[in-house]
Amino acid sequence: MIRLHVDNDSLQTTRLAFSPLWETIGSLGILARYRGVAPSPYTDWARRVRDGMPAEFTKHLVEALRRPEPPLFPPDFVPVPDPVRNTIETELRHLRERHAGSAEAERRIGLLERYWEWAIAPHWTSIRSSLEEEILFRGRTLAVGGVEAMLAELGGRVAWTPPYLTAPYHRDLDVALDHSKLLLVPTVFSGGLRLFMEEDGVVAMSYQARATGYFHVLTAPSRDRVEDRLALLLGKGRAQVVRALDTPKTTTSLAASLGVAKSTVSQHLAVLSEAGIVWKQRVGGRVFYQLDSAGLALLRQLGL
Repeated sequence: MIRLHVDNDSLQTTRLAFSPLWETIGSLGILARYRGVAPSPYTDWARRVRDGMPAEFTKHLVEALRRPEPPLFPPDFVPVPDPVRNTIETELRHLRERHAGSAEAERRIGLLERYWEWAIAPHWTSIRSSLEEEILFRGRTLAVGGVEAMLAELGGRVAWTPPYLTAPYHRDLDVALDHSKLLLVPTVFSGGLRLFMEEDGVVAMSYQARATGYFHVLTAPSRDRVEDRLALLLGKGRAQVVRALDTPKTTTSLAASLGVAKSTVSQHLAVLSEAGIVWKQRVGGRVFYQLDSAGLALLRQLGL
């Protein structure tokens, strides 16, 4: 169990960031933890990755991660994520600079790089979109309800009981955050391995991104839709969009998850936005949509 004592100064510096490298290591945790069939939502992904996976990945990454000694990732090997380094290329470059001159570190980094291409790269566009949506969702709670409200809603057995933030971990760990920065790192693959790092006044911990349970890259979405009162009110297409907006999504990710044309989703979103059922916000070059208070009230009124 991780038990963080978070002082008020550290609480106010809480931030979120995703990391392709942490996601990669988390995915290895799934393969190492589940020797047979991995649980949902990782079942299909794990089966596809294991099918024909190079033996060097199995021996030097998956099996090595299962062994406590020597550790596959020694202390200080994996850096704390930095929003500036948000691609696998920049993270691996930083890792190589950090361990320059170590032949063993270079071997391990090379393995991670090749494993990324095999297991994560084919899905990374959708994974990244999911993580960006997660950060936007948490950021809205942070802005509206404050940091304590955000921490209280993390879920995944992460609990906030002021002044303690606790989470399951493979060993007992008590850490006092005193004028430190708390960095929360959402990952799709946190179900296999929780990462925790301390570096240069920053304490970073991974947690399960809330969209993972129905992540459309790892599990094929059901196409069966039951006709209900929401569909009768809004029409089947717009009802599907409303149901899918439990977390912020872009037009592209909505279209992919629903299996419909992007132009069709855009038309539905335009109507729902004008009706005040959804709100939109631009983050960088992307526009994210989420249910507004009127949309949430509608679902509650219908018992959905």
